[in-house]
Amino acid sequence: MALARGEWRAVLAVAADSDARSHAARAIAYERSGEPSAAIAEWDAALSLGEDARAHLARGALLARSGRHAEAGEDFARAGETQAARWDRASLLVHRAVAAGSGTPEPALVARARAEAGRASGYWSDPTVGRLLWSLLVEREAAGRSGQGGRAPSSRALLRSAENELEHGTFWDRSLVLLGWTRLDEAAEAARVARPLARGCIADLEREPALGGPELALVAQAVASAREAVDRGDPLGARSAIAGALERDDLRRFRIPCARCRRGTVGVEEMMESTGL
Repeated sequence: MALARGEWRAVLAVAADSDARSHAARAIAYERSGEPSAAIAEWDAALSLGEDARAHLARGALLARSGRHAEAGEDFARAGETQAARWDRASLLVHRAVAAGSGTPEPALVARARAEAGRASGYWSDPTVGRLLWSLLVEREAAGRSGQGGRAPSSRALLRSAENELEHGTFWDRSLVLLGWTRLDEAAEAARVARPLARGCIADLEREPALGGPELALVAQAVASAREAVDRGDPLGARSAIAGALERDDLRRFRIPCARCRRGTVGVEEMMESTGL
């Protein structure tokens, strides 16, 4: 019960029994307490009592985060065929490839990782090989620049090419790319990505029936002004144009009055997701 309640110290206060479940509970408690080495030792003890795919998966994840990639790979190979196990194997392939070189991983390796991971989900928070690869390349580039204090044109070309590795072109994927360029202080590249992203968002908003009603006439005008500012390359002007609209309580709560039914329609998906419907 202490484990289910998240009482990690209470779990660890009880002496370990000579069974795998006891060691597994202690491993989880140690990991949640920020003691990965102790957690690995408990998984070692659990696995010494018998094979368990979930234990291999858990220990492999800890080993991977500790930089012990070869050992992690051995665990992941014995972790079964669940989606989590397949993703961890794919992720390890990408992590090792990015860490080992200065360019992008070989296409064959990326293809192997994609095959291992399975179908790439377009859901905003699901991991994909392309999203992971882009994030790791940006992280590596940022670390390299902090040590060398410079920007190499070749690295920009490499990252522009890596944009194409993302499997989807959703708002969230393009925002991930935008975040990467912004993190690297590449204003021109960030603008290249941000402008069409903003235009797309504005176009979607302008198609909302609610903006055609008298209640939101001023908001519609603000959105049009924002579009004009984006077209002339003035992001601050665009942000200023919609600042007032963003302060409206009904818009912030996704309750935009429709010209026909006079009830909110924008944000239904967000509301359903937040309530679990």
